[in-house]
Amino acid sequence: MSVRATAVIKKETEVDPEKSNDQAYHASLSVLNQDGKQYGLPRYFSEFREVAVLLKREAGVTHEQLHERFASYQRGEEVSIPLTLSDEAIRNLGFDPTAA
Repeated sequence: MSVRATAVIKKETEVDPEKSNDQAYHASLSVLNQDGKQYGLPRYFSEFREVAVLLKREAGVTHEQLHERFASYQRGEEVSIPLTLSDEAIRNLGFDPTAA
């Protein structure tokens, strides 16, 4: 059985407390059900590309969908991608299909 879901990708900043001028960026991925509830905690990746590879492989997201949203991600905006997923696909993305 497939369910409608939304992948949410955010560019997050991490500041080293010892060196306040040093900032690192990483991408967080959340998957939400139709009601906006998360399938568990967000997953963190070192860059957008890692999230893109996972979403293309496990959720059938196209290169064009990711390319259209990359500029928004780079500006620090939250990016949403509509999905239709099976429970297995949700698990393969690293989330618990029973958590939402």
